[in-house]
Amino acid sequence: MILLTNEDVEPLLSMPECIEAIEAAFRDLGNEDAADIPRQDAIVPIAREGAVYDLKTMSGSWPRAGIGAIRYNSDIVTGPIVNGKPRRVKLHLSEPGGRYNGQVLLFSTDTGQLLAMLNDGIMQRTRVGASSGVAAKYLARSDAKTLGLLGTGLQAGGQLEAIAAVRSLERVTVFSPTIENLQRFVDHYRKKLGLDIRAAASAEEAVDGVDILVTATNSVSPTVNPAWLKPGMHLSSINRTELAPAVFSKIGRLIVNARDGGTSYTARNCTPIGGFNQNDRNSHSGIAAVDAIPELKDLVSGKASGREAAQEITCFHNYQGLGLQFAAVGSIVYREAVKRKIGLVLDDRYFTQDVHP
Repeated sequence: MILLTNEDVEPLLSMPECIEAIEAAFRDLGNEDAADIPRQDAIVPIAREGAVYDLKTMSGSWPRAGIGAIRYNSDIVTGPIVNGKPRRVKLHLSEPGGRYNGQVLLFSTDTGQLLAMLNDGIMQRTRVGASSGVAAKYLARSDAKTLGLLGTGLQAGGQLEAIAAVRSLERVTVFSPTIENLQRFVDHYRKKLGLDIRAAASAEEAVDGVDILVTATNSVSPTVNPAWLKPGMHLSSINRTELAPAVFSKIGRLIVNARDGGTSYTARNCTPIGGFNQNDRNSHSGIAAVDAIPELKDLVSGKASGREAAQEITCFHNYQGLGLQFAAVGSIVYREAVKRKIGLVLDDRYFTQDVHP
């Protein structure tokens, strides 16, 4: 069994290869050749004021790659007001030095054996970004060259890399209300991707005249003004609360990552924190008749159509994660870790047993 940190994982992954793996896994899911169990949250109150404890899990199996994956997070979550708007923020309280708790377990679908245990942070960023990249292949105009990006966190970087992998971008404008984060993000990705990336003074400036608009924030209130959507634009979001109901009335073709959001189980006396509405079928940001909306698996398996006209406004609402995504990206991580002999190899006896469970 191989133990891997985020630092081990990051050099093993390239966004184009992850997009390819995510697309193949979703195609198999659409053809019923893979399986996924939606996210589950177990939320309980804790002594820390304004916070809750959330134990989150999701899983999926991808036979084509021979990988089953379970992703779990053990989080202390708060709902602070930042720049006048509520956000959902995880606290990094674990020792040493204040760290987060999230892992992915990769299993062999041939033997059942645990193959690897790894930090979920880089995989999380990559699988969300890659899913948006897959959707953009089908939904963004083939000649799309400009991107407006709202957000400068970990997820925003993954979104930028993914869109840049599927479209020949000539200009990127980015906005964040936190100026230091904005400039740091622009400087980093301008150097990393070699693109014309500019800091915008406002969200309106960031989205003005762009072909693709991506919102990648941890806001629990809407970030996109419906008036910003213009004919031919492709919109992508990673958070169900980023898009207000009025946005969907302007969209001609909508695809969601998954309709079923799993279940949030909440104990009594929890501090109310936005973003935990996984089991609320009426909370899909105002999407009418959500059961009729195609999923990404339908799009890539040919059961739903991609963009059909240049003037069409399209949207990928990437608000719900799937455990299968970790099996897809995890298959690359495990293959490359074995090939490059990266990670700490531990005795398999600690992870198997001779007692029938």
